[in-house]
Amino acid sequence: MNTKDQFMTRAFKPITFGSVCAAMKAPRWLAALGLLLATAIPALAQCQLSFAAAANYATGTQPRSVAVGDFNADGRPDLAVANTVSNSMSILLGNANGTFQGAVNYAAGSGPISVAVGDFNADGRPDLAVANYNDFGVASTISIRLGNPDGTFQSRVTYGAGVGPRSTAVGDFNADGRPDLAVANEGSNNVSILLGNVNGTFQGAVNYAVGFDPWSVAVGDFNADGRPDLAVANGDNVSILAGNANGTFQAPVNYAAGSFPISIAVGDFNADGRPDLAVANNSSNNNVSILLGNANGTFQAAVNYAVGGSPSSVAVADFNADGRPDLAVANNSSNNVSILLGNVNGTFQAAFNYAAGFGPFSVAVGDFNADGRPDLAVTNFGPNTVSVLLNTGSFPAPVILQQPASQTVQAGQIAALAVTANGFGNTLTYQWRKNGVAVANGGNISGATSTTLFFTPALPGDTASYDVVVSAPTCAGGTQVTTSAAGVLGVTPSSAAQCLADLVGGDGNPPADGSVDGNDFQAFLNSFAAGC
Repeated sequence: MNTKDQFMTRAFKPITFGSVCAAMKAPRWLAALGLLLATAIPALAQCQLSFAAAANYATGTQPRSVAVGDFNADGRPDLAVANTVSNSMSILLGNANGTFQGAVNYAAGSGPISVAVGDFNADGRPDLAVANYNDFGVASTISIRLGNPDGTFQSRVTYGAGVGPRSTAVGDFNADGRPDLAVANEGSNNVSILLGNVNGTFQGAVNYAVGFDPWSVAVGDFNADGRPDLAVANGDNVSILAGNANGTFQAPVNYAAGSFPISIAVGDFNADGRPDLAVANNSSNNNVSILLGNANGTFQAAVNYAVGGSPSSVAVADFNADGRPDLAVANNSSNNVSILLGNVNGTFQAAFNYAAGFGPFSVAVGDFNADGRPDLAVTNFGPNTVSVLLNTGSFPAPVILQQPASQTVQAGQIAALAVTANGFGNTLTYQWRKNGVAVANGGNISGATSTTLFFTPALPGDTASYDVVVSAPTCAGGTQVTTSAAGVLGVTPSSAAQCLADLVGGDGNPPADGSVDGNDFQAFLNSFAAGC
């Protein structure tokens, strides 16, 4: 299955449309989302991965692409969905709790198949760029809808692209501070570049040849020259087009991926500061390819990882809060989403699968319930819905391995109560309590917020029941606690002999020179407190 004719015989073939944040100064609404490159969550430790069951919301007919933006400026991410058969765009405004309002539909061009978000007229409001696939072999278009402050959109303005546009991405290709568009055209085997004007309009398309059947385009600075480059998933390989300073692009350099790559995303998977590529391969091999980037803009050979059936879309985020980018893959024929957790060296763990709707096509990432964890939005071709899967990952609660041991000591002796606990990432904090009241450091007490509470020395007034509250962070930014069992410290008065030893400095003899120094005076005070 690697030819156009074979694709066209399958009426419900999955499609993916990478819409990657541009290499440009992001507007405030986009920066607030902060999840597309997996940077929104602090790297505290690895959370246990889990997602809530999918909640489904109605869209138009045959939704094939989803993008995230804050369209009504309420600080909550919303969804834009391209519906191919109903020729419409569905806008679902987000609520504070991660649910979404009913879809509001806007007319699109013929066969809208991909949607991307950008602020095209520099008014601080997200706008939409929609690729209209149209009938195969017919020159197709890109529709632009400028956003209003209330989450509605203005009438669409249409621009020509190549034949059969399947994916659109946003970037500032000529360094003028205005977002431009890159469009992958399956029918004409090229990428169209539409440079943006200051008022939200676009210049005529300039086309660059790529591989056969380009399905997805993403933006990244692969050769570290400060200029955005293009990565294009073709039906048989991946094309890299290095960007020039004036918004033009160099000839493509091609790299092998898996069989029938149709979605591509960018992330730094091995933490070397260079962008790498993740490619969803829609053949029967059912895998994603990882191509690690080199310093000069070239890429290493692809390494493949198994996912679900017919992977159609890939996105990048840090789903378990360990500071490493992970992958989310929409699998069209297995009706689920695969999550592959990243390792520090750019490899990935085996996939965890979560159910979506029937025929998932496109996956996007956003923090929909404002808990600091990236969630998923997935379009489902069959039931005409978008599924939202909220991230419920968490750190396990701290575990007490060794409880404080009860003990009895003589007044004036040193005593200590200790606890041993386990938790992810060495992020535990401690608070000792005396009869249920927090202990503070001072006087003869130290270690009140550590694993060991010291009494230097123990005094009769220290006799009490002591426990410790062990706290650890949650993945959502809160805390969870485990309280130890209580250990009882008993302090008995000192004997007469011990009192004498304390009063003369601890050795039973007065100072040789007959003098009394500060240590002797402190010993006297301690002995007095101990009941001498």
